[in-house]
Amino acid sequence: MKHNDVLNRKPQFEDIIDLPVLQRIQDTFSQAMGLAAMVVSKSGQPVTHASNFQPLCRLIRSTKKGGARCQACDAAGGVEAFKSGKPHSYICANGLVDVVAPIVIDGEYFGGIYCGQILSAESHEELLEEIVRRNEYLGMPRADLLKIAQAVPVLPRERIDAAAEMLQLTANYIIELGLANLTKSQLLRETKEKASLQAALQDAQLRALQSQVNPHFLFNSLALLGYLAVEEDAPRTQEIAYCLSDLLRYSLRNMTKAVPLQQELDIIKHYLTIQQLRLEERLKIQIDINPTLNQITIPCMILQPLVENAVVHGVEPVARPVTIHVRAYPWLQGIMLEVNDDGAGIDPFIAESVNARTFSYRQNEYSSIGLQNVIQRLDGIYGQECDIRVEGGPNQGTRIMLFIPRKQSAGI
Repeated sequence: MKHNDVLNRKPQFEDIIDLPVLQRIQDTFSQAMGLAAMVVSKSGQPVTHASNFQPLCRLIRSTKKGGARCQACDAAGGVEAFKSGKPHSYICANGLVDVVAPIVIDGEYFGGIYCGQILSAESHEELLEEIVRRNEYLGMPRADLLKIAQAVPVLPRERIDAAAEMLQLTANYIIELGLANLTKSQLLRETKEKASLQAALQDAQLRALQSQVNPHFLFNSLALLGYLAVEEDAPRTQEIAYCLSDLLRYSLRNMTKAVPLQQELDIIKHYLTIQQLRLEERLKIQIDINPTLNQITIPCMILQPLVENAVVHGVEPVARPVTIHVRAYPWLQGIMLEVNDDGAGIDPFIAESVNARTFSYRQNEYSSIGLQNVIQRLDGIYGQECDIRVEGGPNQGTRIMLFIPRKQSAGI
């Protein structure tokens, strides 16, 4: 395809989202929630491979008539979700409960992410009869059709509603990540002026960073939530659900460029609470904040990536207990923010290149992309008025210090 054709044609899913990454997100969502899932275009065509589909649905979709009916039903359900701007729950053409969240990028409806293939506990028996009636055309004996329908999972309404909310959060992640990727690719092709490119890319990176708490962390937490729900009756499950809910809302919906320090710290506490449930005695937490700084505004999501780096690169590689220490205190004409851990330590090359302002995550493929984002955003907002220093080495832990001046500028 010619360069101008790429620029002029309407963007497709594959232009905006890395489909293998989208498939992994969908597969993990399906596994964690225990529901069938698939991403479908606005015409009802599958964009991803089906995850955890029920035998009944696989059978129906394998027939010409059933496949066409499912495609039309998927397309209609997505349109209803797009019109309402929120997840749409409905009885599909085959008699099962499905939920779809719309994927709308830059105001254009691209399709939806679907989950379901379940029955509602409130109308279980009626739906079983409806399934048999709607699918008699398959030519199966009624007893066999009823038997395969009875294997469809039955969920209470509150579980279906919870799945709908999580589906919308997942769709929001896909949308914001897609916007960032689309903006970045378009600017890389079309913009030649360095200053304009840097400013636009910085905004795209901010949107991507705000839209994503690492998807592996997100879905690991969902899986943990499911296991805890089976093992116990409430307290820890409620705690992780509360923390995860606040964390998702902050990272997916908070698009401001500055937040009170206290708000960022609350999110860090939620993140570490969840990680403590996973890592147990291996993770210790210490937070020391001068209370006079609680309402000082800082760039949103400026500390959380550094705390996440401390968990991933400081705690997880070692078997012994590791303490993560977060500090904030007045320093000269501004404030100093620190994230310190006594874990696995940092590569001296990374520490030296950060301190010399020559660091690029491309030199260390994905190992410190969170740190690189923090550096770029601080430089873009404060220029030479801010500073970042890294100390540590192998088996010596890591200490990251951010100096932020007290000043008012665009968004701060």
